[in-house]
Amino acid sequence: MLPPIFAMRRLACATAGALGMLLAAPAAHATAEYALQSGLSWYRIDNPFMFPSNSDNKLKTSDSAWSTDLRGALFLPLPSERTNLQLTASLSKMHFGSGFGNYNEQVNTGGPYSLNKDKKQFEGIYNWEYSDLFRGRIRHRTDDRLYNYFGGEIARRSAPTDPPPRGISNVEPEFPHLREDNVEVAYRVTNRFDVPLTWTQQTLSYMIPGRVEMYNMNSNAVQAAIRYTAGTKSTFSGGMRRNKVNFPNRTALDVAQFDSGYTDTELFTDTAWRFSENTVFIGHLGTIARHFNTVANRDSRLVSAELGIDWHYSAKTTFYGRIWDRPQANDEADSRLYVVTKGIQGRVVWQATPKTRVSLLSSLESQKSAGFTTSQISTPTSGNDELLRLGFRYDYDITRRLAFRVDAMREQTTSKSGGNIDYRRSTVQVSLNYTFDNITGPFMYENQQGYNRARQQIEDLR
Repeated sequence: MLPPIFAMRRLACATAGALGMLLAAPAAHATAEYALQSGLSWYRIDNPFMFPSNSDNKLKTSDSAWSTDLRGALFLPLPSERTNLQLTASLSKMHFGSGFGNYNEQVNTGGPYSLNKDKKQFEGIYNWEYSDLFRGRIRHRTDDRLYNYFGGEIARRSAPTDPPPRGISNVEPEFPHLREDNVEVAYRVTNRFDVPLTWTQQTLSYMIPGRVEMYNMNSNAVQAAIRYTAGTKSTFSGGMRRNKVNFPNRTALDVAQFDSGYTDTELFTDTAWRFSENTVFIGHLGTIARHFNTVANRDSRLVSAELGIDWHYSAKTTFYGRIWDRPQANDEADSRLYVVTKGIQGRVVWQATPKTRVSLLSSLESQKSAGFTTSQISTPTSGNDELLRLGFRYDYDITRRLAFRVDAMREQTTSKSGGNIDYRRSTVQVSLNYTFDNITGPFMYENQQGYNRARQQIEDLR
């Protein structure tokens, strides 16, 4: 792996080379759009390892961190805007405070342990159309960052001296690698009907041997549907999705207790109904049959449902609402048979001025799981949990290129099946970013800052 400064230089050189080729492209082609962003971010993190509220562990504390950030994006028409290439990349060099940057002296688990690892993201999308009959999309995405619990895997033990499950301590830093590839081809039957076929492959790779063995995951999904687009730009679709999930590194003992994988088959319907110019209703309903590879009596049938609304209340204010009842995402798969989440979320975005935006988020989610009958792994948040999340974001464009952001998040997980144990974590991020882009985009309600499409890609990736 290259040192961070050389990785940043390589990203900058590659982007500059691509931009050089664009400037030499024939003038007959549509204009390419690009953006380069550099920035600094400061963090305040409370309880990053998600220790319970009643824990007296030395690492249940707060500390600061900062990062140097470099991001780049390219929107390239090939040769028109209907057929285009979109590339977006981000690299952040993390520097944690003394409490977490190198915390060997605070724990007795070997080490050396450090959280100072780069955060890297990349997304490439190629959209294409062939005549009026075929269109499609190819997408590739990678993501390397700290594990959701910042390396924490907290095990319930009968005594403090008991070894942790699988030899994994609760403070070893983990940096999983996520890769996802997606291909979609759609055949347009009429102006209103098309038939999209989609293939998706996802891999999740861990670093620590115990997690590599148990949780490394591959999934392959195929989806076929028929979609109807109304004159109001509302869409209605229905079809079938089949997803095969495997855990390739599990041993024979793991397979005997947790199986080697499963296959989900879902029949679904989706809708995005544009009730008016300012209101869109979103709906999803599906039934999932989960079939395990070796132990048939663990098979289950699950329901996936979601309702939502996007409401542009005024020229400055937009409300987003979601309510759902669905199984967990595949990239969270672990030693449980399944997890069903029921939740409600609300978000409001207020464009106070053309330069100032405020966003508030609140969600409440319950998680109920059915686990494998085994004592090999025990976690305190299995069975019945409740998650409350509160978020706040403030954006101020000092100039069109210089932007200031404050992003805060507060989470509380309550383990109902473990004696109402609470796990609390909060994060505050303050960022200052400078962005250079070659052209401006259209100034309208959805884009009051005049971002071009490349800069919008950067914002979406963040």
